[in-house]
Amino acid sequence: MFDYIVIGLVLDEVLTGEAIKKEIESGISFFYKASYGSIYLALKKVVDKGYLSMTEQLHGDRVKKYYRATALGRATFFDWLSSPPDFKFRPGALLAKIYFFDQLPAEVRTQQLQAYEQHNRQILQKLRLIEKQLSDADKANYFMLSTLYYGINTLQYNIRWFRHIEAQKPLSEFTWQEDEIGGLTE
Repeated sequence: MFDYIVIGLVLDEVLTGEAIKKEIESGISFFYKASYGSIYLALKKVVDKGYLSMTEQLHGDRVKKYYRATALGRATFFDWLSSPPDFKFRPGALLAKIYFFDQLPAEVRTQQLQAYEQHNRQILQKLRLIEKQLSDADKANYFMLSTLYYGINTLQYNIRWFRHIEAQKPLSEFTWQEDEIGGLTE
């Protein structure tokens, strides 16, 4: 997964490993973390596979390595990006993939977002069945049940978000607003 992220970051520009780290920190670090070690390991791997080219330039007394996507790297990245969703991914990995959806044709983007929504609906349906089997009046299981409701609410939020971004509605309409006492209101 991380190999594709690295390729995606250098699709349209030449970057150093340090610049790639900064791109990750400013773009996807909220949901996908990467250390310098993991970045340089991924860079070595994708260069060895021919997905990126690397050139060295002398800057003062230091040699800097610059990375650019090759034609093979671009093709590999777009194959991954347009491939059907893999629902085994962690949520952060899913968001990292969606981060690059501007690169996809609209119809492929729509298919993938609808598949994600449908998957969330299936899980939500399973949680609703569990909800019917359990009684929230049972105080002994209050916190156990609270995790069930967290899951239900998260899935409902995800479905709403998938629909919102599929329609490309203004993102500011989707955010929560702080009220005057510092809490959140919808």
